[in-house]
Amino acid sequence: MSRTVKCTIILMALTIFFLVTEHRFPALASAASPADKITMSVRSSSASQMYSTLEIIDPKLTKALLQAKKEALDEAPFYSDIAVNITHGQLQTYYRLDRAGHFWETSEQSVPRKLVLSTSLNQRLRNYAVALRANHYGKLLSWEQARNIVQRKSIFTLTDLETGLSFKVQRRAGSQHADVQPISKEDSKIMHQIYNGQWSWKRKAILVQSGRNRLAASMNGMPHGGDGIPDNGFSGHFCVHFQESTSHRSTIPDPAHQLMVYKAAGQLDDYFKAASPLLLTLSFVEAMNQQDADMLRQLMERMPHDRQDGFFAQLSSLKFIQIRQSKKQPLQPTIDKDAVTAEFRVPIKMGQTGQADRNTHYSFSFMRDNPQSPWQIIDIVASGKSANHSSLMP
Repeated sequence: MSRTVKCTIILMALTIFFLVTEHRFPALASAASPADKITMSVRSSSASQMYSTLEIIDPKLTKALLQAKKEALDEAPFYSDIAVNITHGQLQTYYRLDRAGHFWETSEQSVPRKLVLSTSLNQRLRNYAVALRANHYGKLLSWEQARNIVQRKSIFTLTDLETGLSFKVQRRAGSQHADVQPISKEDSKIMHQIYNGQWSWKRKAILVQSGRNRLAASMNGMPHGGDGIPDNGFSGHFCVHFQESTSHRSTIPDPAHQLMVYKAAGQLDDYFKAASPLLLTLSFVEAMNQQDADMLRQLMERMPHDRQDGFFAQLSSLKFIQIRQSKKQPLQPTIDKDAVTAEFRVPIKMGQTGQADRNTHYSFSFMRDNPQSPWQIIDIVASGKSANHSSLMP
């Protein structure tokens, strides 16, 4: 089982574009590649070791991009996972790409500038991005569909979206999600490596490869429960979740697993846009717990920069963070369907290196443009130590 770090497709002008279904294959190249090229890359996070690239060798397209007029705009709806660079001789220029296929110059010192291209060129660039992302991520299928692909006793491959490491498992049981076990000691060793040598309940975004199917899923990394494969170096099983799957004790999908499922499908933006304030709250706390700076950046996009910096600064020393939920007083915020603002406090427990675990509250503020628009977090304020009140609680 080897680490998957790169998938490359090279497009020559006037050739037919094709998709690959595996991440491990040799790069295609001409005998003498032209100096000018456009390289588009996708990765699930800035720290991800697994990425896919698309090299477009088309002198006319490169020239059109380099000579395009530029239009300054305040807002740019970038793909959060795509980066583009253009190589022209010894010069390299870096761009971002939005969902309409527009290239953007970005700089911390100035507002983004959009390259003005023809509609047909924008559509062509968008098609490249859509195809590349489809090749990199897994397909989003509900548990009711996925369970017919990863049937009981079937063997399939799991790939961690961050490290690119892959290992084989067998589904042994599970009715609301898949209970699986590593096939061999080597598979268990690879899984242990994915979790940095320490078994954990933390969820990870994974790809499930079964035959020609590559599905978006989430796993935890904690051996527990029944064990059916002897001498595999793994005492028990672990859980693999898909869209809408639940734990064995709940009828509600686990928010942390669902967050990773949508990450594995490359659909976090859509997931957040459809989320309620409560789901955004749960997602924020889980992103902190995962120490996922890129996911936090998506969730905090509308927050003041100094507030964002404060949360980013906590990540390196954060051991864990979780919502202190009570069975007697569950988190059940009531928000009017026509409301465009919302606020509530959430009881939090967190641990940081070198400090005693502590209780606090986070006060979340939300806003949307109109009742049909997505909710967004506009501020989060930490306030005080443990208290017996939360406006989330009835």
